[in-house]
Amino acid sequence: MTLACNPRRRCRLKHLNLPDRDKRVQSWFHYARSYLNSKEEALARCDGLSVGWQFVVFGLVLISLFSRLPSLLTHAQFYAEDGTIWFAQAYDSGWLHSLTVPQAGYLNTMPRLGAGLALLFPLQWAPLVMAIVGILIQSLPVTILLSPRCRNWAPLPTRMLLAAIYVAIPNAREIHIVVTNTMWHLALAAALVGFASSPRTWRGRLFDGVLFLVTALSGPFCIALAPIVLLFWWLRRQSWSLALFALMSIGALTQIAVMLHSTPRLQGALGARPETFLRMLGGNIFACAMIGSHSFATTPMVLIVLAVFGGLSIFLYCLRFANLEWKLFLVYCAVLYAASLRSPLTGSPKPAWDVLLIDPSARYWFFPMLAFAWSAVWCALYGRDRLFKIAGTCIFLSMSLGIVRDWKYGAYPDDHFAVFVQRMRDAKPGDHVIMPVVPEGWHMELVKKGF
Repeated sequence: MTLACNPRRRCRLKHLNLPDRDKRVQSWFHYARSYLNSKEEALARCDGLSVGWQFVVFGLVLISLFSRLPSLLTHAQFYAEDGTIWFAQAYDSGWLHSLTVPQAGYLNTMPRLGAGLALLFPLQWAPLVMAIVGILIQSLPVTILLSPRCRNWAPLPTRMLLAAIYVAIPNAREIHIVVTNTMWHLALAAALVGFASSPRTWRGRLFDGVLFLVTALSGPFCIALAPIVLLFWWLRRQSWSLALFALMSIGALTQIAVMLHSTPRLQGALGARPETFLRMLGGNIFACAMIGSHSFATTPMVLIVLAVFGGLSIFLYCLRFANLEWKLFLVYCAVLYAASLRSPLTGSPKPAWDVLLIDPSARYWFFPMLAFAWSAVWCALYGRDRLFKIAGTCIFLSMSLGIVRDWKYGAYPDDHFAVFVQRMRDAKPGDHVIMPVVPEGWHMELVKKGF
């Protein structure tokens, strides 16, 4: 046949005798594919986004996060500890004093900084200020991941895909734009910086120092991250990593000292059982990462075991063959998950694991879900075994279902915050004003100041 004898694409199209319209469509698709391939190759040659594009991407991330739950900003009101603890203690006892008060057994600097900033504004604007702080902190890991300093993680197109998964990850309502849970996003940002190349300017070193100190004093994450950063320094021999380890160690020792001398947090029995563990791992983490928030408390055990086997296989394969930065990040996620299950805070007298099992969007699932999703991307793009490449691709594609299902979070109920703000205005100095706080059952008590 003439088509087989002539290798040139132009001649092949000629002998196909296609209508002119179909030829134009084929030509357009060929041009589009070539254009996209050229852009991908150009991005792959870049270490990271320029400063200008960083601002553009940061703005797009803010818009994306806002679109998932607009009412947090358009109808801002205090959420849980944001009002009940952070703002109330900063208002009643003073912002500086509140920084030294442990909560749940450790220091919580970041949410207290957000509450201190909110004190600079009228009370009716305080929830909005804290929500803005929350969304800015939540956007921070994307900026770090797409910077040239994370070039050793993966080529820029891959990192853009990882950043998109982080922004759109299903089953993460509890940590979405809430100052109380900004510590989880800070912990991710600190890990990205801890496994990144050294900054070249004093501004970069200042940023790293502030980020690590605030993160270290905003929860117990530093205790897990410090030894892994030390291991990174040992393997890479990057002097700046040793400085970051020193900063993180200061925070870790501080948090340990606070834990040893603070009042233990009250909680019920742990309720650790193998079946519950498998359901949380296979259902609340692996399955929810793909299909979105769903309870797997009554799902047949055979399906749970299959999900655990598949998810762990992807995770362990990536842990075995990925580069150093990915490996250390996966270890970090596994350590945080183990620590979370060892001492979870549920606020219920029921066994903690039983409560977590029926709470598919608990904050404790964030890091293991992210590790699983990023491992699937690595397997799909860089896996050496065809089976794992196919499995990673299928998992990544199935995540689109969960992203679509969980993209829009339902608005929180209206607690008529404006009404209680007016009561605060009408109150006399020394009066106690109690305001309801979402979710149901929470409240905030403020003592009216005399100025």
